[in-house]
Amino acid sequence: MRPALLATLAAAAAALGGAEARADMWCATPLLLHEWGVHVFGPDGATATGADALPAWFHTPSSRARVGPGGAVRGLPADNGVRKLPVVHLYAAEGERASIPVALEVGFAHGAASAWYPAVDTLRAAAVANGPGAAAAKAQLLIARDARLRGAAAGLLPSDPTRQLVWDRLDLERSPWAAPAQVDAGSWVDAARDLDEALWVNGRGESERFVFYEAATTERVPLAFFRGRNGLHLRNDGPHAVHDVFVVNRAPRGLGDVVTVVFVADLAAGDAAPIDLGGPALSPADAAAATVGRLRGRLVNPLFPDARAIFEAPSAGPCAMGRDPALPTEQAAGFQLFAGEADLLLSVWEKRFFGASGVTVVYREDPAALDAAMPLSVYTDMRHVPVVHRAGLAVWEHVRLP
Repeated sequence: MRPALLATLAAAAAALGGAEARADMWCATPLLLHEWGVHVFGPDGATATGADALPAWFHTPSSRARVGPGGAVRGLPADNGVRKLPVVHLYAAEGERASIPVALEVGFAHGAASAWYPAVDTLRAAAVANGPGAAAAKAQLLIARDARLRGAAAGLLPSDPTRQLVWDRLDLERSPWAAPAQVDAGSWVDAARDLDEALWVNGRGESERFVFYEAATTERVPLAFFRGRNGLHLRNDGPHAVHDVFVVNRAPRGLGDVVTVVFVADLAAGDAAPIDLGGPALSPADAAAATVGRLRGRLVNPLFPDARAIFEAPSAGPCAMGRDPALPTEQAAGFQLFAGEADLLLSVWEKRFFGASGVTVVYREDPAALDAAMPLSVYTDMRHVPVVHRAGLAVWEHVRLP
């Protein structure tokens, strides 16, 4: 299972744009989407099962798709001047009180969607979305988008035929439209709702502080251990770089554990790094600092630990003008999360990442790898411009060393 835990759709003014549009230039306000989740691999490197069980009220392929109110975001006026992955939380500047429309389309290149929330407007089978007919239709859609970009065409464009899950319209507000489903205190859903800077995601009859999706996939871990002339090495056999690689060896001894940790900041495609697990054992405090503490430090930018810090930052980026809601954002601009999101991720996964006996490998996927494996399209109105951050972590459990 590809854990689709929390994708945080954050309606936020990012550092590359002010919290309010500059009236003299009509700059669109950034809409920040934070997506995080975990891909679990078993000892043989194949996709394994994920962490917590899902709430019974999440939707599955047996659920009926719905048609949302208000029309598709793709049709809004243009501005003429289990991967167990995402929980999406939404953030907006305090002065922005109006509802923000957003649409999402999610594909899974190596599997089929297995659960999501809220209900989707369109559900496509993996065989259809990943088939040759969808690829041909996507090519025609790209031609139509290019024509719109050049001002040569108008009218409502269809959703992306290669996406399995389509939300044509969700509305982001500071209050829920419907009473959220009851959850157990202390569950990850309860913790996700406690991120009180986040906006509510409202669909027809359903409200939550995030968008969720996951899929069963056939992917394999791109890493491999081998023994060379100078000892044990870890090689990246995948097409994309991996980052923030932790190799943790936890061996029970007496009343405690002997823990050694090797950290590799970046491992480019095709590269290998030496792995010496024979170093000195770490105390519990040092082991926590070398694993949980270090990973949290990589995920959170200390200059922007929350939405307020971003909103109060001076404008530093280009002015987005001429926004057309029919044209989505489909590439991640970064990976960093807010502190509350990172803490939530680690509260769910810390023990599985760093507390298991034997050898465990944890790493962060490159945003470009996520864009390829789980393509995402984000639409919003002419007053906002999506800025996407994707923090995809992977854990390879009970590794058998050569």
